[in-house]
Amino acid sequence: MDDILIIGGGASGLMCAYLLAKGGKAVTVLEKNDRVGKKLLATGNGKCNLTNVNLTLDDYNTALIKDILDEFTPNKVIDEFASMGLMTKVDGEGRVYPYSESANTVLNVLLRKLEEYGVKIICDAFVNKITPIDGKWKAIASKGEYIGDKAIFACGSNATSGIDSLNLISSLGHSVTPFRYAIAPLTCDGIKGMGGVRAKVHASIIINGKEIMGERGEILFKDDAISGILAFRLSSALARYSQRVESCKVKIDFAPDIQQDQLADFIYSNCSVFAPLEGILHKAIAQNVLSRVPMDRSWIMSRKKSNDIAKSCKAFDVNILGVGSRANAQIACGGVSLNELDTRTLQSRLHSGLYCIGESVDVDGLCGGCNLHWAWASAMAASKDLV
Repeated sequence: MDDILIIGGGASGLMCAYLLAKGGKAVTVLEKNDRVGKKLLATGNGKCNLTNVNLTLDDYNTALIKDILDEFTPNKVIDEFASMGLMTKVDGEGRVYPYSESANTVLNVLLRKLEEYGVKIICDAFVNKITPIDGKWKAIASKGEYIGDKAIFACGSNATSGIDSLNLISSLGHSVTPFRYAIAPLTCDGIKGMGGVRAKVHASIIINGKEIMGERGEILFKDDAISGILAFRLSSALARYSQRVESCKVKIDFAPDIQQDQLADFIYSNCSVFAPLEGILHKAIAQNVLSRVPMDRSWIMSRKKSNDIAKSCKAFDVNILGVGSRANAQIACGGVSLNELDTRTLQSRLHSGLYCIGESVDVDGLCGGCNLHWAWASAMAASKDLV
């Protein structure tokens, strides 16, 4: 029976450990933290967005994972968790959650299965080096040295509470892309008094004068930042941008269901010149929209005024300074190059018996279950090759 070392006890590492142990392998998980699954508990605001039944290859930064996504679908992930005893549910946008809406439930189910199959979990084990030795793999950690017939690198990224462990792989000759934070608030200037306000909008991110991505969704305004699912999705577009960023802005349409001329007509015919957006937008949003409109002192609502107000409401520009800090980022773009991995199994093309899975690989998806899906799917791909 093969002994397999898994470096990292996050989502991908735990799923891989479960599948390998279920397949008859002896598995040891080395985790730097005092317990496994810490980042998993924070996903989906603690609700754990496991996958998304509507995800596509276009949600990811690379087409090289097509074979894995085609084989290990959202339904396969749902079925695998069901076989562990986890009931799930799907919301109106395709996001899949545990029925309990608690990430603790997911982690508890995984840990129970790992215990059932005899997986050895060693916490507070900071791995300093992994190296091939006599056809096997050795991990040198803070708690000692461990030998396995195969090694799986599942260290994730340094987003949130993680650390950057790419040196363990780059020291073996693998190419890596430095991590860049994503699925995080976008820091900005030019908005005031909107902290805590939510709005359903259409928003586009424009980098160096070119629209990169635009979608409808919810934005949460914070002091000097825009957050919420839509902002998180736009943050990935900025994090993925490979050229020098000379300028970046988000253009927000606060009335995506209404044409600009229709909105202008409504304002002209029905709204007070003193508070023209009072019955249309949240007060704080209305104040910011109107601050962009040159208004004369006339007490009369003119066609020009109503058109200018409608235009500001439909094309409200926010100057973006960057992606939020490590502490607020759910994932990071970057990682081990897929060009040096078998894109069906994720085994290294440079070293036999070494696999890289999860967020440690240069694969990232948009907000909405895509990244946890990659964690499960990549674990399934590697474990299938090993069982």
